[in-house]
Amino acid sequence: MFDPLPVTSNSSLILVVDDEPKNIQVVGPLLLRQGHEIIAAGSGEEALAKLRTARPDLILLDVMMPGMTGFDLCRKLQSQEEWREIPVIFLSAVTDKSFIMEALGAGAVDYVTKPFHGPELLSRVQVHLNLQNTRKRLAATIDERNRLVEVVAHDLKNPLGGVQFAAAMLGESAMDLDPRQTTLVNSIKDSVSRALEIVGSLLQTRRLEETKAQMGFVPLCLREYAEQALKSFSQHGRTKNITLELASEHDHIPVNADRRSLLCSLENLISNALKFSPKGSLVQISLRREAGSGIFRIDDQGPGVLLEERPLLFRKFTRLSARPTGGEISTGLGLHIVHELVAAMGGTVRYEEGSRGGACFVVTLPLVNGAQGKA
Repeated sequence: MFDPLPVTSNSSLILVVDDEPKNIQVVGPLLLRQGHEIIAAGSGEEALAKLRTARPDLILLDVMMPGMTGFDLCRKLQSQEEWREIPVIFLSAVTDKSFIMEALGAGAVDYVTKPFHGPELLSRVQVHLNLQNTRKRLAATIDERNRLVEVVAHDLKNPLGGVQFAAAMLGESAMDLDPRQTTLVNSIKDSVSRALEIVGSLLQTRRLEETKAQMGFVPLCLREYAEQALKSFSQHGRTKNITLELASEHDHIPVNADRRSLLCSLENLISNALKFSPKGSLVQISLRREAGSGIFRIDDQGPGVLLEERPLLFRKFTRLSARPTGGEISTGLGLHIVHELVAAMGGTVRYEEGSRGGACFVVTLPLVNGAQGKA
């Protein structure tokens, strides 16, 4: 009596790669009876050729093939973005555990030994097809959610801008308002500013991958961009009576970076330092060259970051125990954006203990070739 075959609800396209035609003749009918479509290839090279014209949902792959082995083909698939997500199941007579470990290390999701039990093979195929379908649905859901966030955030900018303008006009008529009305107008202005900051951060995060893909690297002076970023927050510093101090060991520190990404990163770090610094304190920025890198260091006198919270610092939407000292909004996105942009420019950003008890963030960016030894 034959074992019953597992039932499949959806037809999938499966690529079977084996240099022995008789093996394909055994596997093919099993899959066809389950309602799947089959593509066959007798070598790794032939499989790659067929992948350029067809997109299978799963690949059954032999290990020992002349020329390109199954391991070689699997690693090739893993190196290509368009093929990386296709699940690969090795189907081989080799039972050595080192082969199985190498197969999984090459990127396979499973390993079935020959001679195989038909229902077991079909069950494993169906499990990985189901997992693949689940991943696709999740990816589509996430993409739809991200598009919705971008649309909502973008559409909120206009009405919020209108409210901000109206509040500003009312503020100019402060002489005609009683104290309670003046308080309400100021509250509206503060709330709208916070809402606009949240909207801006959401849009910036949503477009982060696009920004990284479109970076244009040119020689930029780290000192010039630090000074430009400081100017953007000079008023905020005066409002909180915080001194912003910049010191540089060199007049010119040429780093290889993207204009918008560099300025955005430095502005986010300065904004973060001001948010968490107490009134009347000092925020120090120091610039230097070191071992082929331009170094930007920002040191504040705020509460710093607890040891147990430091591994969370650069994650998206991270909310730590320290709170802004002047009622500013904290979206938990700024440091994540800095980390992603700096990494995309070939640099690093890290947290250190501040020299005066506060927080300290250090950014390193690659110097322009030949600039290491110049004054």
